[in-house]
Amino acid sequence: MTETDATKRPLEMPETFLPYLEKYRIYKLFKDMVQDLVINLPKDHLKHMKVFLGRHLHSSKNVDRVILLVSPELHIDTKRLARDMIKDHGYFVITRRCVMDRYEKHDKYVPGCISPVLLSEVTKMMTSRDPVPQAGWLMFDHPCTLQEARCLQQDGILPSVTLVLTPPPPPASKAVDTRTPARSFFQQDFEGLKLAYKATLKEVYIESDDSPEKIVTKCSKAISAATAGAQGPGRGLHVWGAPGVYRVVLIGPRGSGRKVQASAAAKHFDIVYLHFEEFFKQAELRNDEIGEKLRKFGVSVGLKSEIVKRRIAQKDCIEHGWILTGYPETGEDFEQLDRMPTPPNRIIFLNTDWDVCKTRTLSRGVDWCTGREAQRGSGPRVLALQPDLEKLIDAELDAYFTENLAELRAAAGITAVEIDGNKSVDQVQVKMQAAIISSPTVNIECCSQLRNVRADELAY
Repeated sequence: MTETDATKRPLEMPETFLPYLEKYRIYKLFKDMVQDLVINLPKDHLKHMKVFLGRHLHSSKNVDRVILLVSPELHIDTKRLARDMIKDHGYFVITRRCVMDRYEKHDKYVPGCISPVLLSEVTKMMTSRDPVPQAGWLMFDHPCTLQEARCLQQDGILPSVTLVLTPPPPPASKAVDTRTPARSFFQQDFEGLKLAYKATLKEVYIESDDSPEKIVTKCSKAISAATAGAQGPGRGLHVWGAPGVYRVVLIGPRGSGRKVQASAAAKHFDIVYLHFEEFFKQAELRNDEIGEKLRKFGVSVGLKSEIVKRRIAQKDCIEHGWILTGYPETGEDFEQLDRMPTPPNRIIFLNTDWDVCKTRTLSRGVDWCTGREAQRGSGPRVLALQPDLEKLIDAELDAYFTENLAELRAAAGITAVEIDGNKSVDQVQVKMQAAIISSPTVNIECCSQLRNVRADELAY
């Protein structure tokens, strides 16, 4: 190793670069290029990278690679759906029957024996032959098992979006049936394939009275949302204009249910949940400049801002997005947050009454043996969170409702969304998810409502 070896240098991304990298999806470009290198293992890596970048530069759009999974509960003409999608998108269709026709002509074919490895090899040959890579492909009825899906993934046959056509979820959860229904060789293992392709999963809810044209429209919008960058389970379904990476700030007083709602939303959208108090305590214990200042001088607006900026600039937050609670607390905090390289693109207020917040907080306790939160009265080991809790809550809620809330609303502006936090957890969560994935409804420059930004929702 020489002194000029880059591997010995600490790699730090200048914060001024982050908005540009996120806007033009440079992170995704490098991920795709590394993935292409690992799969193809070229002899001349530099030449291969130049060819990859050249293709990326001259391609007018991202090529869609779609796997279509249809729930056994639905009775849909999949062939007709595929034909209609070909008209709109120009995909090449790959079916189980097409793969088997070429599989049976392969030199290594053994009658009566189906090899997932050989099936994957045949599929890779079909997807890599020009002009399929340039036009994109739509695959249905294949793969059929989890093992076949894993073989396809190992060979680099990776979808850009996996459409899961399923009925809307019922009001009550179904009884769990541990028995696996019998299926033939050409029938798909629906739940196993959902697990295999969960990274690119897009659920599309199909009603029983949906026409074929309506189903095609729903599928096309889900693909468009995925192409726009809204990846992850539950993201961007039938939504135009929603951000590709969600950066959400959930504002509410103590007892409003912000932690519960933020945790549920983070799990649903596969984003990082950040609670300010938790990583603030970690910052106090670190042996760095910020930790020393906190221990020596105490908390200030600038130090809190530095702690938040450092956390949301980390790799997991940049790639997956985040939802933040506990910060900002004042209008000045919000202005600091808005000036950061990756500011929030969703501001949500949980409007919960004073009495409700106080009742919820006083009902909580802590198990002195395990240190975990528990409901007061649920056991002999559950004690109050701290002495004089009622006075502390009154002072905190008084500061929030009389001063901080007005400052935060003024700083957030007209694009913030307000949700009634007095309702049940499920009702609030539904409103939150809708607010996160919704397209903008206000033109900031003109301070007026936008029209036709959610035509898909109005149509359905």
